[in-house]
Formats: sequence, structure tokens, C-alpha cells
Amino acid sequence: MNTDRDPQTVVRAATTSELQSLSDALFRNLDTDHPAFGAQIWYDLAMEELDRRNNGAALAS
Repeated sequence: MNTDRDPQTVVRAATTSELQSLSDALFRNLDTDHPAFGAQIWYDLAMEELDRRNNGAALAS
């Protein structure tokens, strides 16, 4: 989250394992009284990308 790069670009370039770790960490952060600014956007993007990859894998089978 502490990067000047476009979040969507970062999320798309991440491996599935990295996305799973990122989404877990973001979820834990969002479950605090004071989540980091922008965490919700990063979480949404990570979850959308994971969903896209999972659905794409299911469609390719």
C-alpha cells in the first residue's frame, strides 16, 4: 500500500500466493478500529483479482 504504483497494476502482477497473503493481511487491518487509509480499495482489488483467477481456472477446465 505504501507505493506510488497503481494498486490495480500491483495486484495483477502479484502471484496468487502473494494475493492470498495480501488479502489476509488487509482483512485483518480492516477489522481494526482504525484501518489504514486505502486498505479497503486494496482489499477489494485483491479479492476481485483472486475471484477472476479462480473463475478463469474453473472456466478453463
